[in-house]
Amino acid sequence: MITSDNSQVLIIVLSGNYSTGLGLVRSLGAEGYTVDLISLVKRRGSSVIASSSKYVRRSSEVFFSPEPGINQQNILDMLSGYREEKELTKILIPADDAMANLLDSRKASLSEDFLIAGQITEGRESLEHLMNKGVQGKYALLFGLKRPEEWTVDLRVKTDIPEGMSFPCFIKPLKSIEGNKMEMAMAQDAAELEACLDKFRQEDSDRSVLVQRYLKVDKEYDLGGVCLDDKVIIPGVIEKIRVAQYERGVTLAGKMVSREVLGETLDKVCDLMKSFHFTGLFDLEFILSEGELYFNEINFRAGGPNYAYTLNGANLPAALIKGILGEEVTPSDLVITESMTFVYEKVAWEEHIQGYMSKKELDNTISGADKRLLSNDDDPAPGKIFGRRIRLSLLKHKLLGRGR
Repeated sequence: MITSDNSQVLIIVLSGNYSTGLGLVRSLGAEGYTVDLISLVKRRGSSVIASSSKYVRRSSEVFFSPEPGINQQNILDMLSGYREEKELTKILIPADDAMANLLDSRKASLSEDFLIAGQITEGRESLEHLMNKGVQGKYALLFGLKRPEEWTVDLRVKTDIPEGMSFPCFIKPLKSIEGNKMEMAMAQDAAELEACLDKFRQEDSDRSVLVQRYLKVDKEYDLGGVCLDDKVIIPGVIEKIRVAQYERGVTLAGKMVSREVLGETLDKVCDLMKSFHFTGLFDLEFILSEGELYFNEINFRAGGPNYAYTLNGANLPAALIKGILGEEVTPSDLVITESMTFVYEKVAWEEHIQGYMSKKELDNTISGADKRLLSNDDDPAPGKIFGRRIRLSLLKHKLLGRGR
């Protein structure tokens, strides 16, 4: 065990998404850990919602560059400034895919000064390789999980539609670090698929996309958990009450349900995660279609609604840090104390601004939830700043006449 005094542990949250980073900051700060925040931003002050948390000791911004490798190097340069803080045990934790990939790919050099809460700890696989949805699908099938029929299409070459392609189909980036949620699309026939592929090429032609048989979605589940190499803890499952249409697939509102809803699939998930020899937080998604559970994807970092677990009494980030520090972590440490509903206000407001949700629906969705992921009485500043900024964004949107 390295230390038992939480105040002597400095956790540096690396974030490109303020809301996910904020959930990590609050979860760790509430346990008495010292927390710093490093944010990759496109505009100065973009991280203010997360950095205004009372739990943030120090906040820094790294300005985004479209040039390959520049962002990583700038973040590494900033981390080098922590080498002098030798009195603290320093731990790095990622809040998005790009940061997770950075930590795993540079773990050899970073481990000289930091512990890393998000890395492959054994074996030949890299985290970037495992972020490939096609690779994830093969692993899922290997461990007995169902996966929709799928095809990989290389955008670098103009090819015919693969033989046997079924419609409708769903298209998304093969690697999450090579795309975003807004790029996901559905095609009803070959002509629509060709149009979608051309649009993907316009965004970035130097990559591949995954095309899956479209499933009729009855329910969607989100599993948040902690992986400590060969120990996997999943305290509960989020059932998505509403999924965003603008930022496709993202949880807008949900509720915590018993992990037993997955039945024997739960054991298969644990075996799958153990096989990766991963130490970190993870977020795994399933679709229920016509009575069958289908594996969707794994995020090797905290998911957007991860803070909902903390609000339910299961602080996953804190459990991960304990495990990394050599303290005993057992499932009984992560007990879901109540089954509350929650709303992800950022996603809900974006849905309204983009015309997918009326103001009345927005108000009812937010007021009807037991908890909110941004607004918090114990840490009020982020919620207040978000409220001011999102209303300004709505006003600008109306003035410019945007929306659906």
